[in-house]
Amino acid sequence: MASDHRDLGERKGEAVFGSVFIDRRGTPRARLGGQLPGFLSEYLIGAYGIHDAGLLVEEHFPTTRTRNSLQYQLLQDGTVDVLDYLEVSVDLEREQTIAHMTALQFSCAIDADLLDQWPDLLSGGMWGRVKVSRVYDLPSERNAALVPVWDRTSIYDEPPEEPIYREERAPTVIEFVPYQVSVDVRRFVEGRKAFGTEEWIDLLLASSGYNPQWIRAQPNGRRLTRLYLSRLIPLVERNINLVELGPKNTGKTHLLRNLSPYAFTISGGQATPANLFVNLATKQGGLIQSRRVIVFDEVARLQFSQNRATLALLKDYMESGQFARGRASYGADTSLVFMGNLEVEGMRPSPRYRHLFEVLPRELQDTAVLDRLHGFIPGWEIPKLSPLALEPSFGLASDYFGEVLVGLRDWPYDDVWARIQKRWPERERMTRRDVTALDRMGRAFFKLVFPDGHLDDPVAEELLGITGEYRQRIHEQLVKIEPGEFTPYEVGFRNIPVHADGWERIETPLDRRLNRDPSPGAATGAVAESDANSGSMRTDVVIIQAVVAESPGQTVVMADPGIAGGDAVWKVARFFLAAHLSRLGLESRARWEGLGIQFTGGPGDLRGRCELALVLAIVSAWLKRPLPVASAAIGGITVGGDVTTPRELLPLVMAAANRGRKTILVPDGCPRDLLESTFDAAHYGLITFIPVAHAIDALTWAFPR
Repeated sequence: MASDHRDLGERKGEAVFGSVFIDRRGTPRARLGGQLPGFLSEYLIGAYGIHDAGLLVEEHFPTTRTRNSLQYQLLQDGTVDVLDYLEVSVDLEREQTIAHMTALQFSCAIDADLLDQWPDLLSGGMWGRVKVSRVYDLPSERNAALVPVWDRTSIYDEPPEEPIYREERAPTVIEFVPYQVSVDVRRFVEGRKAFGTEEWIDLLLASSGYNPQWIRAQPNGRRLTRLYLSRLIPLVERNINLVELGPKNTGKTHLLRNLSPYAFTISGGQATPANLFVNLATKQGGLIQSRRVIVFDEVARLQFSQNRATLALLKDYMESGQFARGRASYGADTSLVFMGNLEVEGMRPSPRYRHLFEVLPRELQDTAVLDRLHGFIPGWEIPKLSPLALEPSFGLASDYFGEVLVGLRDWPYDDVWARIQKRWPERERMTRRDVTALDRMGRAFFKLVFPDGHLDDPVAEELLGITGEYRQRIHEQLVKIEPGEFTPYEVGFRNIPVHADGWERIETPLDRRLNRDPSPGAATGAVAESDANSGSMRTDVVIIQAVVAESPGQTVVMADPGIAGGDAVWKVARFFLAAHLSRLGLESRARWEGLGIQFTGGPGDLRGRCELALVLAIVSAWLKRPLPVASAAIGGITVGGDVTTPRELLPLVMAAANRGRKTILVPDGCPRDLLESTFDAAHYGLITFIPVAHAIDALTWAFPR
């Protein structure tokens, strides 16, 4: 039955799209040496056949092995013919245009006629055949100094009837034949009417290089088709900022890299104001001005040169699509996609992460940057790719499909989207950035699935639900990073449930014990660490374990790498306890020799945040009585025992709440109303806050007589 369904879809595709609907079996593997993007390989194979296309690439495409040979050919013969990505920049000071060949790694002049013929060379570049020449061939005898071409041939050859003289000049691009197609977006949109919604989604996936039957055969396959489809969103709509984090080998960059020449991938490396925005020295525009999509792959390894300047420009651009550089202001419509790896346990992010943005570079863990992200694709739900996953049967030609997707950016859709928003209005309480995110992602989703404006209500509600989910996931992480600044609420559309990850992280095995059956000597505190460049704050729980050895020995304080202030909090806790042993009734229980203390968690600084938890842990070890289940203590103490309030109180409480602590000791006088409204029962379950003014109050609560 499934086979009949595919045959019907194939027949529809051929009837509606004609020659651009192609047999894709085998083409994903025929990558012509593996160094060309998929859309270009497919174009060449379709135009020349696999054999001739392979010969063309071998002879004319510059690689690390052939680049020097091709450059030498230009030097010796005066001309070279290459298959390359050609992009042209303008140098106003020198009043010249400069052609840049990416694979040949060579720049030179270009004939103005070519720019009149192919203006896209000035707005991002094109793939094609490029002929570079450093000679004029002139059938003239006006200059005796010129060298006849036939002088370089054998002395036995007859000279031509009219000698052709060669005059040398600076290398110049004199011919260009593009390998990209112009498309009629209207025909694509009209073609949608011939397909059912699921048939159309399968066609979109197959045209992207995926096997829709493989996707639908996976657990939760219907939802997966929508997740894969969302990777196309940045091509279809302007100025969308997305992030996708997940395990390796799920094809995070495969689609955009192989589908469209308008997408550019930065894998690790450095991001600078010059290469992203504008080079002030050359006045040349950066990638954001010349590409439609920029993918920051392996984002964890991305380095920001001139951190503050780069981040300031990035925040400005992500917010408004504009940026200022030097004395000028610029605008662009490039979408940004941040992709990286995330450790996964059981199709869920590892519980070791305090928040899901922890894998990003420290500079990007700034809530001012993160709030400008529109959506978060859950890469942990997407299975690892197998060869079968990338073997669709039929689909639209990649070069055609890639051009259509970018063409949909200009497709008039305001009336359709206004009708959708009227029928499914947004929820209340949302910020302007939430609304912008829903508007851009939702519009892109609907352009893909319902480009002609005729809706399938159940699928429309699914797409709106996923749109809300993607922004909801961003909001949840912001709440985890800066509670108080960001409070929990639901993002999305009214009457459409939002699939959310939840506000609590999964417990680690150690958390599980402390939340259910704690051992004597174990207490939970929290630490914080500031980033000097971005100003962002990282918080985490720290678990303190105090143990009294059976045989006497020296006191040992151990701290995991990255945790600072262990000695300082130990000195304060010891002084307080030693000064109050009699008042606490602990003279006979106190054992300083053989006391071992370990801090686990972080990174961060314990000082002013964990002294109270350390006092509780030591007394728990002396009394051999555990602290109450699922409890945490947040606050410093003075040598006299007064409890002090850390300035990062809300983020520290968030760290404890994320790990399942339900009873939290906090300094007396801290804003209880703010705590209770931030950590409301609807999102976090019931959390009880115990205010304590003095360390003795905390000990009395923990160990009642």
